Amino acid sequence: MCLYIHCEEVMADRSNGTLLPDESMRALDATLDEQTHSRRRFLQIGAGAVAGLVAACSSESTTGESGGTPGAGTTGSGGSATGGVSGGGVPSGGFTATGGTTGSGGFQATGGTFSNTGGVTATGGDVATGGGAPMTGGTGPDTGGTGPNTGGRSATGGRSGGRGGATAGGTTSTSDGGSGITGGTTADGGTTANGGTTANGGTTAAGGSGTGGGGSVSLGENTGKDCPIAAVPAMNNAKLPDPFSFFDGTRISKKEDWPCLRAELMAALQAGVYGPKMPKPDTVTATFSGGSLSINMTVGTTKATLTAKVSGGGSEGSPKGCVIACGGSSLPLSAFASTSISPNSISSESNLSGMVKDLYGNACAKSGALIGWAWACSRIIDGLELCPEAGVDVKKIMVTGCSRYGKGALAMGAFDERVALTLMQEGGSGGSALWRVSTKEKQNGYNIQECGEITGEAKWQGSDFAGFCGNGSKIATLPCDQHFAVAICAPRAVLLIENDIDWLGPVAAHGGGVAGQKVFEALGIKDRCGFTCRGEHSHCQFPSNQQADLTAFLNRFINGQSADTNVMVCQASKTSLGSFKEADWIDWDVPTLSGNLPWDPFA
Repeated sequence: MCLYIHCEEVMADRSNGTLLPDESMRALDATLDEQTHSRRRFLQIGAGAVAGLVAACSSESTTGESGGTPGAGTTGSGGSATGGVSGGGVPSGGFTATGGTTGSGGFQATGGTFSNTGGVTATGGDVATGGGAPMTGGTGPDTGGTGPNTGGRSATGGRSGGRGGATAGGTTSTSDGGSGITGGTTADGGTTANGGTTANGGTTAAGGSGTGGGGSVSLGENTGKDCPIAAVPAMNNAKLPDPFSFFDGTRISKKEDWPCLRAELMAALQAGVYGPKMPKPDTVTATFSGGSLSINMTVGTTKATLTAKVSGGGSEGSPKGCVIACGGSSLPLSAFASTSISPNSISSESNLSGMVKDLYGNACAKSGALIGWAWACSRIIDGLELCPEAGVDVKKIMVTGCSRYGKGALAMGAFDERVALTLMQEGGSGGSALWRVSTKEKQNGYNIQECGEITGEAKWQGSDFAGFCGNGSKIATLPCDQHFAVAICAPRAVLLIENDIDWLGPVAAHGGGVAGQKVFEALGIKDRCGFTCRGEHSHCQFPSNQQADLTAFLNRFINGQSADTNVMVCQASKTSLGSFKEADWIDWDVPTLSGNLPWDPFA
C-alpha cells in the first residue's frame, strides 16, 4: 500500500481527509483567486518566509536538533552563545534543558552534528571524539553517540578508513552509542571492514537494522543520520552548487557514501531554505479504528494527537499502496489507499502556529511551514508502520500536492526515505524551480515568483531564507538550490509535474529536474527521476497529455511492473531565457562512482 500526501493551493484548510474532485478543485481555486491579492495571478498564494539554519536530523530514536543564530538559548542558560549561525543542537536535556535551542559552539560546536552536549535525549552524539568535524557530544542517546567513535570521515576512521564507523552502539542501544553495535558502517578500515555495512556490527550485524550486507530497505527517515556533518560552508556562486561535493571539498567517489553526502545536502537545504525539520517525538504510539488513524505523541511533557482518515486500504494480510496528500489532489490515484494532512493545522503558512510549534516551542522558531508539513508526513508514516491493520503497504508510500502544497509534497518526499514515490505537481518556486534561475528570469523582467517575492507571501521557507533574497549577488550566497531537494529523493523515485505558466517558472523548474537527475545518473538510476511540463491546461488541473508519464511511474515504482520512466519533457513558452542551458548554470561534472548503493527500495 502507499500513502498519499497531497498539498493543494488553498489558503484556508479545505481538506478533511477527503480527496477533492476536479470540478470542486476548480471552484475552490477560483474562489481563492478572488481572495488573493493582486500580485498572485492565478497561482500566487502566499509564500514567504525564510529558511533556518541547520537541519535537525530526525532519526528512529530521539535525536538532537541543530542550533540557530548566536544569542541566548531559548530556555536554559546557554543558548546559541559562541558559535555563529550554526550552533549546536538542542543542548543537554532536550528542548528545555541547559542551553536553549542552540547551545555553545558552531554548527556542530561541542555537540554532535546538530546538537550540543546531549541532543534531545542525552550527552552522546553524532560524532563522538572524531569525525568529519570532531566534537564531543551529539544527537545520539547517552554518551556514545551515533557518529564515528574515534575517527570519522577523514580523521582516524570513518568513511575513508581507520577505526570508528558510523557508530559505537546499536540502534536499540540506550547508552554509549547510536545506531550500529560495535562498528557502525565503517569500523576498522572503512565501509566494508570490521564493523562495516556487511561486517560485525554495522547496519546489518548485531544491533543493526538489516539481515545482510546493505539490505534493500531504508533504515527509516534518514539513513545518513549517523554521518558526521561539518559546518555548512559559505557560498558565493552564481551557478548551481555542486551536489557531488562534501562540505570539506572532497567529491563523492563511491555509491556507498551516498547516505552521508545526502545528509550534507539535507543540512544545506535546511540551513538555507527550509529551516530545521523537528525530530521524531520522544514517544509515538498509534491506534487505528473505523478508518481513522490516531498518532499520539509526546515531546517532553507536551502531548499531541495527529488524526488522519485512511480510505481505500486493503487488509493486514493484503495491504495496498497509499498516497499521503497535503490537502487534496487532482491526480488520478483512486486505485490506491489515501490519507491526507491538514497543512495549516500542522504549521500555518501565515504565522507558523499549529502542532509543530505546540510540541517543540522555540526549538522550531527557524522552521518554515513546508518542513513542518514534511514532519507531519513522517509522523503519519510512523502511525501506519505501527498499525498494519490499516491495510497500507508502508513500502509503497506516495506523496503529492499541487501549487504551494506541491512545494510541501517535494519536502515531504525529500526528507523521509520511507516515501517510495514523490509526485510534485506544479510546485514552481519552492518546488523544483531553481532560485538562481528564477532570479535571472525576474531580472529580465519576467512575471515569476522568485526568492524576493516569495518571502513576502507566506512563511513557507525558514526564517533565514530572506537573507539570501533581493538580487543576483545575494542569491549567489545561498548554500544550496532546489536541485538538492530533487537529488535527496534518491535512490527512491520522483516525478516532477509542471505547467507552462510564467509565475511557476517552467524553465527554472525544468532546471531543477535536470540538475537533480544528475545525482540519480551518477548512482546508476537515472530513470527514477522524471520531469514533465506541458501547457494548455488550468493550474492544478491534471491534463490527459501527462497521464502516460504518471502511469509509467506508478506502474514501475508502486505496482512493480515494467515501464519506461525515462521522462524529461519540457514544453515551456513562458520564459525570458528560452530554455535551461546547462553550460550557463552547471560548472561541475557527473562523477563515475564505484561500488553499490547501500540500500535500494526497488531491489
